[in-house]
Amino acid sequence: MSSKFLKPITQILLLSVVAVVPFLFTKSLYFPYVSGKVYLFRLLVALAFFFWAWLMLKEKASGPNFKNLLVIALVLFFLAQVLVSFLGVDPVYSFFSSIERGDGVLQYGFWILYFLMLISVFKSKKDWQIFLSVFLITALVISVYAWLNYKEQIRLHGIFGNSSYLAVFLLFAIGFCAIAIERRFFKDIFLKTSVVLAIAFFIFTLIFTQTRGAYVGLAGGISLFCFLSTLFLRKKNKKLALFCGIALAVGLIATIALFSARETDFVKSRYILQHTTSIAKLWQDDVVRERLLTWQIALKALKERPVFGYGPENFASAFNKYYDYRIGMVQPWFDRAHSQPLDTLATGGIVLFSFYLFWIGVVIYLIFKISREKKILSFILASTFLAYLLQGLFLFDTLPTYLGLFPFLGFLVFQSYELRIGTNIQISDESRGQKLKEKQNTKYKIQTTSCKILVPVGIFSLFIIYATCFIPYRANASTLKFYAFTENGIYKGAELFLEEAFNIKSPYTFWEVRKRAGWQFLNVLDYGLKDKTGPDDIRALKDIYDFITPELEKFAENKPYDPQIYFILGRMYRFGFEKLGYNDLDKAERILKKGFNYSDLRVEYLNELDQVLLLEEKFEEAEKFVKDYIGKVNFDEYFPYVTLGHFYFVAGKYDLAMEQYEKAREAGYKFYENTEEYSRFLSVAEKSGEYQKVVDMALVYLEKWGPDADTFFNIAVGYLNLGEKEKAREFFLKAVELKKDYEEYRSFFTQ
Repeated sequence: MSSKFLKPITQILLLSVVAVVPFLFTKSLYFPYVSGKVYLFRLLVALAFFFWAWLMLKEKASGPNFKNLLVIALVLFFLAQVLVSFLGVDPVYSFFSSIERGDGVLQYGFWILYFLMLISVFKSKKDWQIFLSVFLITALVISVYAWLNYKEQIRLHGIFGNSSYLAVFLLFAIGFCAIAIERRFFKDIFLKTSVVLAIAFFIFTLIFTQTRGAYVGLAGGISLFCFLSTLFLRKKNKKLALFCGIALAVGLIATIALFSARETDFVKSRYILQHTTSIAKLWQDDVVRERLLTWQIALKALKERPVFGYGPENFASAFNKYYDYRIGMVQPWFDRAHSQPLDTLATGGIVLFSFYLFWIGVVIYLIFKISREKKILSFILASTFLAYLLQGLFLFDTLPTYLGLFPFLGFLVFQSYELRIGTNIQISDESRGQKLKEKQNTKYKIQTTSCKILVPVGIFSLFIIYATCFIPYRANASTLKFYAFTENGIYKGAELFLEEAFNIKSPYTFWEVRKRAGWQFLNVLDYGLKDKTGPDDIRALKDIYDFITPELEKFAENKPYDPQIYFILGRMYRFGFEKLGYNDLDKAERILKKGFNYSDLRVEYLNELDQVLLLEEKFEEAEKFVKDYIGKVNFDEYFPYVTLGHFYFVAGKYDLAMEQYEKAREAGYKFYENTEEYSRFLSVAEKSGEYQKVVDMALVYLEKWGPDADTFFNIAVGYLNLGEKEKAREFFLKAVELKKDYEEYRSFFTQ
């Protein structure tokens, strides 16, 4: 095939990564916003690699310049990831990651390959005009789609499934718009105006993602551009410098005014403004507190493993060891530091972080070189890159981030190359092509060599597609079918899909499908199993139990650093005892105690072990275990009382539970802020005969969350038992007004 066809084919495949991958939503897979996109991305890269290799055999000039400093920096960063992965706690997980994330070191290798192909076949201004046009059209369609589904997306996330992912993607879209304007990619006045309007639309959409990290990135990028323009363009472009100076001043004043007025009704009544300014409360804001505590864990992990870290993708192991209940209340199974620099430090240590800083430094160096000739362009590049870095302080890199980052880095390479050799790239390519044609005496040799190389390259590409796309897809899809069947109570057919998923030997899914299936089976045993469940379904559930527990036991043996497996397996053994008649409580006790070897702070292990020991009628041992546990934690002043109170609640000792709950309240714990904790408090108060406490707590809950039929009814019951019939009747009528189901209790309140 001629090179004039090979290059466009390669370009189309690389463009498809931006033009097609973001739109894929695969309902037949776990994590439909992620899995399909990841598999399609790998497929496109593998296909592009084959045609790129073929093109390089035809034209040597179609290969990347491995002497380019940024190419060197990124390749070294990838190799450093490989090194620290082998030295981490779970190398397999480092390389292949999880179904949920679809990341890992090998996935990053795909992105490096994508980058190398990008800079090899997109070498002219026209090439980049096409590429950025496709990117901007994609961003525009995604943004429009997000707005069309605004009612279902309170925080806009488009088709990425996560508002933060859409926000970072739009940061690059805004930067690419600015690049297109500065580079004069569009000469038509309509297109120029459209690009300017697109910037405004992207900013507006980004604001409604309600992603504060992206706000910081956007504000930082705009501020840097305005500052640099004001400082360096005062003579060459006075109008732009003046405009940027005014914009910088107005932005600064507006920001100060907004945060100064954060307690006013105007700000509090507008959710986006209130959400934005709440960051100033630091520890009082749940998300901010969560981030700060997680960053502390990352630093503890670095202190423990300063050189090579825990290994890429293994932050969950560090989080498990240094678990903090205050984070776990929101998300108990954290797997990222939610800060790209800190995540890199914790999982890769000083070694990986050094190479991380190196490639960032190279980007800054290349932008600085560009600034000597094209100041405004360099300001745009610097501002876009700063926006990416700033949002990365509060998030982590993933596929939507890389969809913008690697094209940005590719354009940076093109721009620095263009400055070095001038703009006559097309002539240079033609000249090299002519020299190749003149070597007619080597034509047969080249064709023979090409055939010998292309065959293994083609086989390798097909193998990559099969191993990284189709095989994981099959396992993923089979696991989801198991989920769907069990969710609908079809237990007999569910095991077949489980067996199919477990029999697929892919490192991407081998352990992952077991964990996902374990979580789902727990849900079935917890919520799906009813008193009316028939004997055939019970038998089918027992068959699944017999099949899945040995597999999870192998999981625990082979992946001891996984924090979830101890909870899953321990809880499954307990449910097996309680609901299926298995005598596996001793196994539950052993596996949960083993979990404490990896995290003696994990409250999920504690709560589960408490229940197991109580079922084994080991109250004194369970009580001692709880007291020993709370003696070594310092999460909050109220935490020991809440934990011990919950234990007594589960043990059925309600007077002791209420005593601890009261101490927790005195220490500042707000039971009404958590539905489960609130329900437990009311249950304990009722069983203890403390009806005044039922009323008091329910009234506070009502004040916090507003009118609610169940809360009105709880208050009515409390007053009824206190002998205050008029108040009981008043709140009962309020409950009936909101929920007619309570009508059946009218006789209790109207006599």
